[in-house]
Amino acid sequence: MFKLENNFASVEVSEQAAEVVSFFNKENNKEYMWKGDPKYWAGRNPILFPIVGNTYNKKYTLYGKEYAFKTNHGFTRNAKFKCVKSDGNEIIMRLEDDEDTYSQYPFHFTLDAIYKLDGKVLTITYVITNNDEKDMPFGFGLHPAFNCPLNENETIKDYYIKFTNNEDNKNLIGDFELKGDRIDLSYEIFEGNETIVFENINSLYVSLTNGKNGVKVSAMGYKWFAIWTKNNFPFVCLEPWHSHTDFEEVKVDFDKREGTIILKPNNSYTTSYTIEIF
Repeated sequence: MFKLENNFASVEVSEQAAEVVSFFNKENNKEYMWKGDPKYWAGRNPILFPIVGNTYNKKYTLYGKEYAFKTNHGFTRNAKFKCVKSDGNEIIMRLEDDEDTYSQYPFHFTLDAIYKLDGKVLTITYVITNNDEKDMPFGFGLHPAFNCPLNENETIKDYYIKFTNNEDNKNLIGDFELKGDRIDLSYEIFEGNETIVFENINSLYVSLTNGKNGVKVSAMGYKWFAIWTKNNFPFVCLEPWHSHTDFEEVKVDFDKREGTIILKPNNSYTTSYTIEIF
């Protein structure tokens, strides 16, 4: 486990999936990150690469060949990263292709996840490098899960989603009431609709809060933003995505999927987001 720490907060990052396993607020002695209990969901905050979700039929075609990912959201969520830097100021986790990844996704690549803590704001930057001799198409997104409720004697109904701007976006999935700049949470709004997804979100940040404590995730530069939990799950996910899963059958090659990023040989792609606790 690798750690960043200051007077306000501490962060722990694992080589397993490069997940943040702890984001602890020293001022109120609260842990904000979901711990990955398999009774509910074993994930914590996986990196979604090289696909968000999956194709409609769980297979995809590229350059005349058919491939399939072994799990939803690609292989990065289960991959073992290698820590290449941890000096107290910055942590860098690295994933490189191997036989297993190449069988699912025929590219040579490097994925670096870079973590920096400033006060109670964690910035995570991702640098994806195409080490291949051909164009590399990929999807990318984040899936952080946060403890909800944070306090004893609370329920999910004490919490709401707060946007920095009024939102009237098309919701791709989800039957819920949007009140300008907030969604009052309950498990009922996720029944049968698992995920609420906004396209072309107007807000710079999206918060999960009870009005006093909470977490704020940046949405800047991401075309889609998802909110997810299930009945009686003690967490809520706030997910910025550059691409998305198939909501219906789409018969196009992998490189033609909506939101797909095309990276030229020997080039790198960089994206980042922030998590702030309060």
